[in-house]
Amino acid sequence: MEKRKRTIRKLMPVSPYDSAGLEVWFSELAGQGLFVRKTGYYFANFQREEARSLVYKLEPCDQYRDEHEKELTGQYRLAGWEAAGDVWRKFLIFSAVRDGAVSPEISVEIRRAGESSLKKTGHGCLLTCAADAVLTALWCWMILGRFGFWYTTTMATPFLLCALMVFIFGINIFWRMSDYIQIRRYLKGTTCGVHLPESNCQTRPGRGRARSICSAAAVTCICLVFIWAGEQKSWHKELSEVDTSLPVPPITAFSPESSPIRGTVTYHSSIVAPVQFQIVQDGPDAQMLRMDYMELRFPRLVKPVFKSMMKDQLKWSSAEPEAVSSGLFDTACVAVINDSMHYLFVSDGQKVASVCYIGPGYTDEFLETLHDAMETWTQPELFWQ
Repeated sequence: MEKRKRTIRKLMPVSPYDSAGLEVWFSELAGQGLFVRKTGYYFANFQREEARSLVYKLEPCDQYRDEHEKELTGQYRLAGWEAAGDVWRKFLIFSAVRDGAVSPEISVEIRRAGESSLKKTGHGCLLTCAADAVLTALWCWMILGRFGFWYTTTMATPFLLCALMVFIFGINIFWRMSDYIQIRRYLKGTTCGVHLPESNCQTRPGRGRARSICSAAAVTCICLVFIWAGEQKSWHKELSEVDTSLPVPPITAFSPESSPIRGTVTYHSSIVAPVQFQIVQDGPDAQMLRMDYMELRFPRLVKPVFKSMMKDQLKWSSAEPEAVSSGLFDTACVAVINDSMHYLFVSDGQKVASVCYIGPGYTDEFLETLHDAMETWTQPELFWQ
């Protein structure tokens, strides 16, 4: 129990491959009475003892070959250093009193074995970055690119989940890239030759991962902005290519003997989230179609107010098409029946007042009128009776 109290875990502020930064950090904590024993990728274990002035040195070693590890440890002990643990099984940690710290002579074979193991780790970090980048792009395309930015924002859960996943992948990419850069610097010999805190290259250990987090947040925001801009540009391009002068045939009637019409309403566009309904024929005429509320898949549905409707472009099945043009009916929904027939339903809040057939090739030709007339977003009510 006493041993547990004396063991402390701390989040590592730098990459586990940043040997210079870790040496400075370990030396500072040793002056506070915390002595490193073992570290992983995120955390380091320290043991609390009486504070001493120590200097640390990290050496790469292929720890899967015991003979190399034993030989390297023996060479450091001959120079007056003590083994203090390991870092992510890639570096061995050695410590010595500051005044008596002398760099040991390391054999060429042992040093090459450690550098070779470190080089393989660097290649693994680079491959991890590439894989995470591909997964991030695929995730963005699946959630935002394929289904639309506005489609995703209408439901808070997938949008927040997507942003969180992009952020997490971004952090991992930046961290792994930082690991790769640190390994390359070490292998190229760009780090300081003397591993003492007062002459160490990195004067402020701990900035690396903080910068990675900030960079990941910035990349996430930039990705979302670009996706939103692309979605808006695509939507405006679709509207500009629409030919609204195409003739619109009236809806056809069904005999009472025919089976009821059943289908799923899919309001799929760039600005409106899909809502699922059931369509049931309630009489001999198609204008008597009733839409029963089944399942609200998304919390918000656009509520356009029809300020004007051009009667020469729409052929309504209702008895009073002028009522629609005057704006008395303020709620509309597009239905897709059997993946081929598309209808525009307009309601006054009590019943389906008008049904307009808009053809099998429906994309977004009516959205320009709806978008111009749209006034508010609202929570849809159970108005299909």
